Amino acid sequence: MLPLMRHPTQLHSGGIDWPRIRILVFSQDDAFRFLTRQTFRKLNVREVLSTSVPADATPMMGQGPDIALVDVDGDVQAALAFLQRVRAADAAMPVLMVAKADDRALIAGALPLGIEGFVPKPVSGHELSHRVGDSLAQPRRIAAPKPVAKPAAPAAASPAPAPVPASAAMADGGALRAELAELTARLGNSIDGHGKDGHGGHGPLRRSPGGGTYGSAADGTAVAPAADAGAWLGDDDLVPAKPRTGGGTLDAADAAPAAPAATGKLEALMAALPDKLKPRRKRKDSAEQAEEEAERARWQAELAEAGHRQRQGEDVAGLDVDAIVAGHLAWLTTQGAEGKRAEFRKMDLAGADLAGTVLANAGFRDADLSDARLAEARLDGADFRHACLGAADLGGANLGVAQLRHCDLRLANLQGASLRGADLSGARLGGAKMAGADLKGATLVGSDLAGADLSRVDGLTQGQVDKAVCNPKTKLPPGVFRPRKQE
Repeated sequence: MLPLMRHPTQLHSGGIDWPRIRILVFSQDDAFRFLTRQTFRKLNVREVLSTSVPADATPMMGQGPDIALVDVDGDVQAALAFLQRVRAADAAMPVLMVAKADDRALIAGALPLGIEGFVPKPVSGHELSHRVGDSLAQPRRIAAPKPVAKPAAPAAASPAPAPVPASAAMADGGALRAELAELTARLGNSIDGHGKDGHGGHGPLRRSPGGGTYGSAADGTAVAPAADAGAWLGDDDLVPAKPRTGGGTLDAADAAPAAPAATGKLEALMAALPDKLKPRRKRKDSAEQAEEEAERARWQAELAEAGHRQRQGEDVAGLDVDAIVAGHLAWLTTQGAEGKRAEFRKMDLAGADLAGTVLANAGFRDADLSDARLAEARLDGADFRHACLGAADLGGANLGVAQLRHCDLRLANLQGASLRGADLSGARLGGAKMAGADLKGATLVGSDLAGADLSRVDGLTQGQVDKAVCNPKTKLPPGVFRPRKQE
């Protein structure tokens, strides 16, 4: 039996009672997730649940969202996998698909699952709130296309299997994926034309009748399935076939993935990661590297002069970093089908060495990471709410769109770190080293910047600082001033 549709409380003006609304957002576009979060926070919504990982749909649906925004821009298969999980939990909740205006064909695979509308990108915050409000007030399901009649099979051929009803597909995840793959295949060039050579995204991969995934290399050479049936694959999971040294034709064995080098499971997974998941290390010349090392040495010397003593956390000794990161990488690359999300909630990891790891979207809520080494790590989208990162080394780390609310970052090294779109509301940054950090779009509402040196950060605006807490020792970039009310 389908769950009842939730009808948000209506105000006397006919508008939505936004403080009671939870909005679920799936997008691999950091800018769109940031726009959505900022737009609806201005309306004082109860919560904005945001993710870029399809597997997050299941736990997030447990929090009772009222509407979902699913962005297909970047990876249509990941978006459909997310929507499938949403519909498995709630078949009636309004869902709006998001895509570029000329990519509307990409949402065709979502119609059998049920959607209430389409939001074209780029979109303004005003237009986005208007469309969401309309869908909440009067949700109208878009009719799914009628099945295309198939030609009758020859008499000698075996009868074609009966079409899978939508209800059965909803109950059977494998059948649903097969149905979606068939629908995607019928779209043909209208979808395949938007692959890497089109809009920079990853084109969808078709499923073979046996459940595997097949495609072709850039030169048209056939490529064999690179994973077990049922897993969602990305472009980088397919290994192009190589010509034989001695000549001859190619077969499936030639297209098999090369065996990982004997460098350990974690190193093999890191090497096989898609480029979009690898840590983005900037190329630095010898002078830049020397300056960076000098800055880090000065930071450590200042900590020592201040009498700071490094501490080793109780959970560090028993922490198998390689196993946890390997499981998290598998979770990321298979979009939740395999592996396990790294979860460090409330753990004492003071002094832990996680430098250079890929822990995007990992959970660090309420964890103690003081004195930890996280330099050059991929931590974008990670949850650090109420975590302690005092005197932690986060130099060059990617913390884009990370949740850092009420996080303790005092005396931390954030030089060269990306904090684009990060939520630093209520965070404490006193004494932190911030040279070269990117704060474009970061939320600084109530952030404690007393004693923080932000004179050489990038992307900081007066509007951000006006919402933060400063003191006379706060150093700001040229043209940005401390709030007048705090003078």
